[in-house]
Amino acid sequence: MSYDLWRLSVSRAFSDGIRAGNAVRLKLEVKLRHYSGPTLASYLCVVLFAMLQPFPLPAFGQDGSTVPAGEKLIVGVVHDPPYLIKGKNGEWTGFSVDIWKAVDNQLRAPYELKEMKFPQLLDSLKENRIDLAIDGFFLLAHREKYMDFTVPLGSTRLALATRPDKLDHPWMAALKIFLSWGIVKIIGLLLASLCLLGFLLWFIERMHNPEHFGGGFIKGIGSGVYWIGSTLASGNCSGVSLKSLEGRLLGLGWMLVCAVILSGLTASLTSALVAGKNMANTVSEETLRRMHIAGIEGSVEATVLEKINGRHTLYSTEEDALEAVLNKQVDGYLYDEITLRYYSDHDYKDKISIYSTTLKRFAFAYGLPKNSAWRSRIDSALLDLMETPDWAFILSRYGLGQNFERLPSASPLSNTGWTGR
Repeated sequence: MSYDLWRLSVSRAFSDGIRAGNAVRLKLEVKLRHYSGPTLASYLCVVLFAMLQPFPLPAFGQDGSTVPAGEKLIVGVVHDPPYLIKGKNGEWTGFSVDIWKAVDNQLRAPYELKEMKFPQLLDSLKENRIDLAIDGFFLLAHREKYMDFTVPLGSTRLALATRPDKLDHPWMAALKIFLSWGIVKIIGLLLASLCLLGFLLWFIERMHNPEHFGGGFIKGIGSGVYWIGSTLASGNCSGVSLKSLEGRLLGLGWMLVCAVILSGLTASLTSALVAGKNMANTVSEETLRRMHIAGIEGSVEATVLEKINGRHTLYSTEEDALEAVLNKQVDGYLYDEITLRYYSDHDYKDKISIYSTTLKRFAFAYGLPKNSAWRSRIDSALLDLMETPDWAFILSRYGLGQNFERLPSASPLSNTGWTGR
């Protein structure tokens, strides 16, 4: 086909298209003239009303998957105070619940709490039967293979719950604290200083003051040590006076130094006692290996007990494990310290003793099924919440600091109205 014929065919096709368009426009105008004003206005109102009606649009997850709009979330829970607490009336509280409610205020998603045991919670996430689990899941490599985690909420360490006096009698524990290496060093340094200064004072005063510092080497040094020690404790030594100029200068200098030494000594003893108490309340891995320990099926503690290679028994609930401790079926129960401290202050007050362990800390987070479309939205809401004062307020209600450390001056659940399980 020549160029001229091609241009002619294109021109005719274009003209035919314009004529066809004009014909359609004329037909529409004729039909619209048959409708009265009100009728046409009614049709236009219906069309506009339909166009303005909101309709749900799917949201997109981080991996491109869609989040079904308006679909109710199934949120798995398990009684695990103070993360999740089931009250007598069936109502759920706990700082994980409070955090989730604050997050859902941003998500605006309807949800339903579904109770189950911890092993079932893991299976439900693995098999995608629930959308989210708001217990504190420790972040582990083998769990990452079958489930997702939100951003970490915090971290905690493992602790051991035992019967009172199981590890040490109170008097034995106090003796261990007092005889700790820090206390022994301070007492040894103090005695050495007293002997050295007592010797100097005797050496100076023995010729000028034989009444108090005479009578031989042992008696004289004893008088010097007594004067130095009495001055350190009370600021003076009644009945024993210093007569030489050198002795009085040494005594005056010692009195001035005593004010500083006494405060420093008190601080050092307090620090050493606290350190000794912390060491006495800490259980080593070797001690755990020699004990019969309870754990929870499918938990991090169960994995740790396997690695320790000690004798252990696994239970399905925390209550069963704690009852086994009280019934002397096991020596102790290894679990999350936050939860065990809560039990020690509430349900099992004066029934169990809690010991920290030397095992590493674990970060914890909410759990989701693998490749969950909700992950990015929940992460964003959690990060926003952490930057507000509400985050610290929620944790403080349960006696916890912003790093999930225990607040000794706080009274957990003082404002929640919680009265028991």
